[in-house]
Amino acid sequence: MMTSRRRMAGFTLLELMIVAVIVGIITTVALPSYRAYAIRTNRAAAVSDLQELTLFLERAFTAQGRYDDAGDPGDLVTALPYDSSPQGDGNPKYTLALQSLDATSYVLRAVPVGGQANDEECGQLRIDQAGTQCILAGTVCSTSASADERAAVAECW
Repeated sequence: MMTSRRRMAGFTLLELMIVAVIVGIITTVALPSYRAYAIRTNRAAAVSDLQELTLFLERAFTAQGRYDDAGDPGDLVTALPYDSSPQGDGNPKYTLALQSLDATSYVLRAVPVGGQANDEECGQLRIDQAGTQCILAGTVCSTSASADERAAVAECW
C-alpha cells in the first residue's frame, strides 16, 4: 500500500513539473507577442487621434484662413481638444502636442510614454499640414527618397 502511494505521489510531482515547464514555455512565447500586440494597438489609437487633430486644425484654417490665431500668432484660437492618446483613458500611452504652429503650417507629434516608449520600430509619430507622416522623432518620413523608409512609415501609420 505504501509503495503505491509513493508511486502516485512521485507521478503527481512529475506531472506537476511537466505542467510547470509547459506553462513556462507558453509564457515565454506568448508574453512578448502580447506586448507587441499592445504596442501596435496603442500606436493605432495615437495615429487615429493625430488624424482627428489634423481635421480639427483644418477646420480652423477653413474658418479663419490660417492655422494660428491672427491676434496671437503662433498660438491656437481654440486649444486642442485633447492632449493624450487614447482619448479619455486614465492611462495615456502617448502625449499629443503641437511641435510648431504658424499661419500656414503646423506639425503635430505623438510622443510615447510609459511602456509605449518601448516602441522602437516607430517611436514618435509626426504629421504636418501637408500630410507628411514621420516616425522616429521625424527622422524617417513618407516623403523619403528611400522605398524602404517609406514602407517603414506606412507600416507605422
